[in-house]
Amino acid sequence: SPHRPLPAGLRPETLAVRAALPPSQHGENSEGLFLTTAYIQPDAETSAQKFSNSEDFTYSRTSNPTVRSLEARLAALEGTEAAIATSTGMSAILLLAMGTLKAGDHVVCSRSVFGSTINL
Repeated sequence: SPHRPLPAGLRPETLAVRAALPPSQHGENSEGLFLTTAYIQPDAETSAQKFSNSEDFTYSRTSNPTVRSLEARLAALEGTEAAIATSTGMSAILLLAMGTLKAGDHVVCSRSVFGSTINL
């Protein structure tokens, strides 16, 4: 069945379960877990095209249907357009710093934060 947008006003519990990827051609009720590291490509040309498009699944470190499902659910729960899931808290802190700071900026930070944050 084609994916339809969820109606407005759903409770957070419903968003946590239903806001994610549309069912595959198999019509499952909940998403499968994609435990692969890479995705088979039919030829080198297709592979090159997919690696240049961040929406395509090529290598699980950079894109994975399971992670994309988590991001879609988090965005729905937070009421935002998008969300980014990272593999570690330090990755999230680094993304925040890289996205908001520019050369020469200073950061004031408590010493009671996660240890590696100070080294960042």
